[in-house]
Amino acid sequence: MLFITCVNVNSGMVKSAKEFGDRMLNEPPKGVKFLKAYHTLGRYDAVWIYEADDPAVIEDFLHQSRDVATTETWVAFERKM
Repeated sequence: MLFITCVNVNSGMVKSAKEFGDRMLNEPPKGVKFLKAYHTLGRYDAVWIYEADDPAVIEDFLHQSRDVATTETWVAFERKM
């Protein structure tokens, strides 16, 4: 399954959010493969694109991020052209 997570860093938590993001990207949870990570200007501070077979794994690691950021996650399906 493909997931897209949009991230907003909580006020005053930039350093902690960076540390959390670095840890997740360098040592992702078992079963998660990060494909892309972007810093963005606008509504969200970052966008993560990754794959995982089990949505429960995603739920677990996103709950770990709630002290430093709020997230919105979508399951994405490829559009055939």
